[in-house]
Amino acid sequence: MGTSAQPKTYDVVVVGGGHNGLTCAAFLAKAGKRVLVLEARDTVGGLVWTMEMPNAPGFKVSPCSVEFVLPGVKPSIVDQLELHKHGLRWVHPTALTTWLGPDGASVAFYQDIARTKTEIAKYSRRDAQRYEELVDIITETLLTLMPYFHGHPWRIKPHTVFDVLKQAAKSRTKLAKGARVMLGSIDAVLEEWFEREEIKAPIAAYSAGTFGPITETGTGFHLAFLCGIHQWGVKRPVGGSGAFTQAIANAVRHHGGDIRTSARAKRVLTHNGFARGVELDNGEQILASDVVCAVDPYTLLTKLLDPSDVPDSTFDQLRSLQVGRYNVLYFDAEMALSGRPKFPGFDDDEYTSTLMLCPTLDYMRRSTVDGMAGTFTDEIPMATLSSSVYDRSLVPASSAGETLKFYCFNTPIELSNGRSWDDEKKDYFERALDHYELYAPGTRDLIIDAHLTAPPDFQERYFVHGGNYEHVDLTLNQLGPTRPIPALAGYESPVERVWHSGAGAFPMAYISGWPGRNTADAVLRGPSRLRRRARKKAASSTLPPLQFRTVE
Repeated sequence: MGTSAQPKTYDVVVVGGGHNGLTCAAFLAKAGKRVLVLEARDTVGGLVWTMEMPNAPGFKVSPCSVEFVLPGVKPSIVDQLELHKHGLRWVHPTALTTWLGPDGASVAFYQDIARTKTEIAKYSRRDAQRYEELVDIITETLLTLMPYFHGHPWRIKPHTVFDVLKQAAKSRTKLAKGARVMLGSIDAVLEEWFEREEIKAPIAAYSAGTFGPITETGTGFHLAFLCGIHQWGVKRPVGGSGAFTQAIANAVRHHGGDIRTSARAKRVLTHNGFARGVELDNGEQILASDVVCAVDPYTLLTKLLDPSDVPDSTFDQLRSLQVGRYNVLYFDAEMALSGRPKFPGFDDDEYTSTLMLCPTLDYMRRSTVDGMAGTFTDEIPMATLSSSVYDRSLVPASSAGETLKFYCFNTPIELSNGRSWDDEKKDYFERALDHYELYAPGTRDLIIDAHLTAPPDFQERYFVHGGNYEHVDLTLNQLGPTRPIPALAGYESPVERVWHSGAGAFPMAYISGWPGRNTADAVLRGPSRLRRRARKKAASSTLPPLQFRTVE
C-alpha cells in the first residue's frame, strides 16, 4: 500500500456498466463531459451481455436479455449514438415468437399483423379479429404515452405536451378502452377478449414478465410488449446481446469517456449533502462533481450512500418498495447443442428460434400458485430461444451445432421446507428439459454443455438486489413520475448531484436505454429548483479538499 500523485478527476462518475449506465455515460461524453464508468464485473453490459460456454468453446450465449423491441422506438439511442458505427449489426427473426401446443397445435406471431391473424384464424376467426382490435387500442394508447417516456417525468418540455396531445386527439376513441385493458389484469383481458386456449395461452406466456400472478390488477400493462412486436418488430444483435452493450461502450470511448471493469464501488463520497466522488473496494478514491448510480434503489440507498445522508422518510419509502413480493422470478438455462432439435409435426425452420411452451391458461395459473408457495412441479411454462438459428456467429465455424435457452417463468425465489437451490437446480432443469422434450424428443442427447442460473444466482452474479433485472416490480404504484419511490423520482437522490438511473428508474425496465439517456439530460440540466431550494443551507457551505488514496 502506498501513496501516489492525485489521480485524474472527472465531471461525472457512473457507477454501474449496464446498458443504462453506459448509455448515460455515452450521452454525457458526447456533450463534452469528462466521464468514467465503473463496472464491478470483469465485463460491461450488466444483464445485457454474452459469454462463451465454459465447456463448449466457440458456443456463445446471452444468459439474461435476448429479445430487442424498444430500441426500434424513435428517437432511438441506436440512431442517436450511431451504434452502427461502433460495431452493432442486427438479425431479424422471421417468426417473432411461436406457441406450440398439445396435439400439434401452433400459432406463429409475425410483425405483420395480417399474417398473425391468419395463424389465429386456424382456430377462431372471431379471435383473430379481436386480436387485431386489441393490439390496435393498446398500440394507440402506447403511442400516446411514448413521448412522455422519452423525457423527464415531471420537468416536461413543451414539445412533449404537444406531441402527447396531438396523438391523444388522433387516438381519442381508443384511449379509454386501452387504459381499461392496461390497468386491468392479463387474466381478465384474455377471458374477456378471446375464446380459444390457442390464443389465450401464448399471450399469457409472452406477458409473464410480471413476476407475479396474471390475475393482478395492472398487469395488463405488460400486454404493451406484445403490441410492440407488431409496431417495431423484434431483432437481436449479431454476436449476442453483449454486442449491443459493447457498441455503447465503444461510443463512450469514441467521445472521450473512460471505462474501468473489475472496479467495484464501495461508497459514494459526500460532504454536506453534496456528491464528491466514489471510493472503490480497494480504497482508491475518485473525485467527481456528479455521481450517477445506475444500480437498483436498495444498493444505492443502503450500500453506496452513507445512512446519515439519507432521511428517515426515504428509508420509509424504501421499505414500501416491492421487489419479488410474490416470490417468483425466472430460471435461465443456456445450452450448447451438437445439432438442431427436431419437432415432429412442425416445420423446424419456422419453429426452432423462439417458442412459447405453455399449454393452457390454467397451466400458467397453477405454476404461479406453486412458485408463490416456494414449490415447483413438472408444469413449467417457458420460452425457449435458439438464437444461433439466425446468427451463426454464435457457434463454431462450420459447426452443425446450435445454442438453446430456456427461460422458465414463475420460478420460486425461495424454496419451501428449507430446501436450497444448490440442491434443486439440476432437478428443476431436468423437469424443464422433460417439458421441452414433449415437443422436441431427443434434445437431451444433443447437449454438450449447460449453464444454469437459478433466482438467487442473479443477485450473486450481477449484484442486483433480489436478483430482479427490473430492479423493482413493474406494478402500477411503481410506474409513472414517482418511479421507483418519490425520494428517487426524476433521477435525483437525497444527496445533491448523486443521481439514480437504471432499470428501476423512470420510465421502465427492459432494453431501451431510455432511463440512461433521460438521466444524462437531467445531469446536464442540473438539479431541480425545488431540490436546490431545499438544500440552500448546504449549498452555502465550503467544500474542503478531498484526500485521495491509490493502491500500487
